[in-house]
Amino acid sequence: MNRAGLAAFCVWLLAPAAGTADTINRPPVPDWQTDPATCVWQWREGGGNGLWAETCIFNDTIWQVDWDADRAGFVTRGGETVIGIAVQGFHLPNGSGIDSIGETLIALGHLEPEAPCVWEAVALHPAPRTTAFHVLTPADPAALGRTAAGEVPEPVCGAYGTSSHGVRYFLTDLRWPDRAIFVDEGQERPLFDPSSITPLR
Repeated sequence: MNRAGLAAFCVWLLAPAAGTADTINRPPVPDWQTDPATCVWQWREGGGNGLWAETCIFNDTIWQVDWDADRAGFVTRGGETVIGIAVQGFHLPNGSGIDSIGETLIALGHLEPEAPCVWEAVALHPAPRTTAFHVLTPADPAALGRTAAGEVPEPVCGAYGTSSHGVRYFLTDLRWPDRAIFVDEGQERPLFDPSSITPLR
């Protein structure tokens, strides 16, 4: 299938809006695109959250962010290959703070129990006053630096912690105190709009 054919297929595929949430609850369609000629926006839903994500055609391969039930998160795909988790929700027990997510990550095997990591509040993007951004980062900032051989180290705090080659964080909001949402924007602008992430229930 050539690029024009893939583009037509993509538009046909995305024509019916995905998900079941009332459109009144959706944020507006983002006013930017990675490539207006080969990308289209679609509202995606899964795990009690929704977001605007792009489906694009790059080098005759369909790239997209969509819900993956097996991984319980929105993933970035290049063709049939899952590149990684893009957005994933975590339950916050009643009255708990972001620290409880560390315990959850340890229980799921995503973080070593003795990992020298701490939670830090950061200001990453303009956001409502009710929103907070948190990163799980090494207690020693030097741990993110290159090795003596000039290599990029493995993330000390695991796949959900800060990285020297990508933007990862958790966001919480007083409007939905029952959850924290992990966001991996990667090294460049992601194929989803982080500001559009919306809890649905």
